[in-house]
Amino acid sequence: MRKYAIPLTILCIISGFFLAFQLKAQSKTTNFDAISQKNANLIKVIQALEKEIESQEDQIEIMRNQFNELQNQSTKGQLQDLQQEIRQAKIKAGLTPVIGKGIIITLDDNKEGLLNSPHEDPNKYIIHYEHLLNLINELKIGGAEAIAINGQRLITNSEIRCVGNLILINTTRIAPPFEICAIGSPKLMLESVSLGQLNLLKAAHYPVTVIEKDDLILPAYKGEMQFKYVNPH
Repeated sequence: MRKYAIPLTILCIISGFFLAFQLKAQSKTTNFDAISQKNANLIKVIQALEKEIESQEDQIEIMRNQFNELQNQSTKGQLQDLQQEIRQAKIKAGLTPVIGKGIIITLDDNKEGLLNSPHEDPNKYIIHYEHLLNLINELKIGGAEAIAINGQRLITNSEIRCVGNLILINTTRIAPPFEICAIGSPKLMLESVSLGQLNLLKAAHYPVTVIEKDDLILPAYKGEMQFKYVNPH
């Protein structure tokens, strides 16, 4: 038995080494598989997060484009509203040509009366600025929205005044015949002027004509608008 003791001991030692090596190898394989599985799971999580981020980025881009579109629409709408307000303000101020239905009143001096009455005061037979002022006021009472005399558009600070034998409108000299164009309701304006100055002129034998027109065009005010003392409040 002793002669087999040493070989058996060596065999046992070698077997122990092999067994230990095998166990260690199995342990490493198990750890490697676990790590590989964990890494695979992490990769899946990362990929899922990346897809979620891409989806969120796409959604953000869509929302940003929608916001920009709404903002542009709002800006365009505000700009259009502002432009419309400016157009209306310019129309009311007389700073733009206008068209509409209205009437044209033409007046002239009573030349026949001047010829037949050479010894009478000639002022009795000529159109004075007061006649024009009265007609303008009566047209406004009748709802006239825009008025011009001999191509001179009347605005809020227009003047109709007499300088010697001259009549000035907007500092521009005008002479007879006088053509008064007014846009508004022809019916209401005619009713208004017929009750006052127009009938008086006809009764005094001044040449007076009145016509209605559907597409009456009035020019824009051509003078300057300077304000020395008025400021926004």
